[in-house]
Amino acid sequence: MKKIPKFKTDEEAARFWATHSFEEYYKDTKHAEIRFVKRPKKTVAIRLDPDDIKSVEVIAERKGLSYTALLRMWIKEYLAKEAKHTA
Repeated sequence: MKKIPKFKTDEEAARFWATHSFEEYYKDTKHAEIRFVKRPKKTVAIRLDPDDIKSVEVIAERKGLSYTALLRMWIKEYLAKEAKHTA
């Protein structure tokens, strides 16, 4: 088995793995324990037009998401965009 080289940047690692197979290097890895902490959410009630909800449901279904997950995603994207403009 080959040894995984040391990478100076994420881009260097990405270029390497784009042209190499992990199968040749897997014995040079260790198991990692990863834990994800789910941050608590706060419930917010908003009133939306039923036609708007239907439109979001259709888009969400095409994307394989629940409509509430899609709305949360859109809100996060908009907040990130606004944060860039106000920084």
